[in-house]
Amino acid sequence: MPPSPLEVAVRAAVAGDLRLIKEMATTMDLRRGMGRNGRNMLHFSATAGVLDFCRFLVEEAGFHPNSVSAEGETPIFTATEADGGGAAIVSVVRYLIERGGDPAKPDAKGCTPLHKAAEFGHVEVVRLLLSKGVPVDPIERRGTPLHLAAVTDNHQSLKLLLDHGADAGADVNFVSPTGRTVLFNVVEDGLIDFVKFLLEAGADPNIPDGNGRLPIMLAATREKRELVEILLPQTKPIPFVPDWSVDGIIRAMKLIQSSEPRELVEKRLADAKAQGKEAFADGHYVAAAYYYMRAKEIDPNDATVFSNLSLCWLRLREGEQALAYARQCKALRPDWSKAWYREGMALSFLENYEGAVNALHEALKLDPASNEIKEALREAVEVHLNSLLDGEDP
Repeated sequence: MPPSPLEVAVRAAVAGDLRLIKEMATTMDLRRGMGRNGRNMLHFSATAGVLDFCRFLVEEAGFHPNSVSAEGETPIFTATEADGGGAAIVSVVRYLIERGGDPAKPDAKGCTPLHKAAEFGHVEVVRLLLSKGVPVDPIERRGTPLHLAAVTDNHQSLKLLLDHGADAGADVNFVSPTGRTVLFNVVEDGLIDFVKFLLEAGADPNIPDGNGRLPIMLAATREKRELVEILLPQTKPIPFVPDWSVDGIIRAMKLIQSSEPRELVEKRLADAKAQGKEAFADGHYVAAAYYYMRAKEIDPNDATVFSNLSLCWLRLREGEQALAYARQCKALRPDWSKAWYREGMALSFLENYEGAVNALHEALKLDPASNEIKEALREAVEVHLNSLLDGEDP
């Protein structure tokens, strides 16, 4: 079956073939072509970050910058949910606003472009939207833009939102699916300026992670003295730390680490991983996740444990959990193909096909011989293209 005019037009947009689009415009009304969810050519072009296409469609083909899909999405909205694009996305959003597009218009579920830009880490788009005076605290089913920036560890977006008066009260202390607050995550990343900023914004350093650890304990375990100094005044004393001082906390964490012989630690780690592997092989994914969580408590720097946790949660159809652990795995070993592969598979499950393609492409670059990655990438590319043609979320 030959492709429909819309399919041809979408492929032209993806390929950057403006000449073909202009030729098609002489024989048909491009505005009549829509995907299954009512997305039109301007929606697709905005998502792809192709400014020339957007300019032609608005100025010559009669598309309205505020045209909405069946789900209430404007072209500005679809541009901000693109996974990647950088300056190209900023240019498209700026252009659409200049042509009368509403930068604050929500979709049918109440999600705004600011939500999407914060979630996908489009820092400059967040900056642009805020400069246009969009509300900083709109609420949809998952919370505010600040909430989404915190959950996805988009620190720059988080800071921008707080700088513009976002309500930090509840959101900064939100506990993510991994059992951690954003403060815990930035302490783990060693981001001193962000730790200071979050504390000033109301972040509570007394909220433990899923393993009962406080941010100051993590900082002390890693001997991050400056972080311990920053966290100490706002952290309540821990009963098992008799000397509540910077040196005393670091000594206590060292003592805890060194109190058990290394051989025993390694044996406990190996046993937990073996139990997790056995449970997974038997199809007991919850039990497997439990054993791998125990392994993570023993060695929080073992990337293979995070990879296995991601796989367990994926089998349990908990995509957000799978993605969170995949990204922690990638943070520990950014040059490991399996970490990128896990991220790609989690993104595919969450129907973020563009992000999945990008992650799997990185995985393949690190392991070009892997047939498993090649097949996953092929499928992701195919589904991503079909989603564009059908008007589904990329």
